[in-house]
Amino acid sequence: MKKNTRSKPNPQIILVALTSIYIAGSLFGVNRYRDRLERSETEAIIRSIERAAVQCYALEGHYPPDLKYLEHNYGIRIDEDKYHYEYSVFASNIRPYINVIKKVDSK
Repeated sequence: MKKNTRSKPNPQIILVALTSIYIAGSLFGVNRYRDRLERSETEAIIRSIERAAVQCYALEGHYPPDLKYLEHNYGIRIDEDKYHYEYSVFASNIRPYINVIKKVDSK
């Protein structure tokens, strides 16, 4: 008769492996959620700046020359500690280029 030389898996090793997989999956999910949240946050900022610029064009007949103008006259809040803003005007009657990028924490 042949002896079964196969040993049973250690339950502790299985538990550690499954726990590691669970933690890695959770961290991956949290990072994806945070990335999506940051992306939607910057998109909302861009939309609010665009709406204010269009409102300025509708009321005054020209697009604002810079973000400071929107800040002072249309209530836009600019957080330069957290975001980098690109606002480029080609002409007062052409819609400006607007982009917002979240700054990387240096901590």
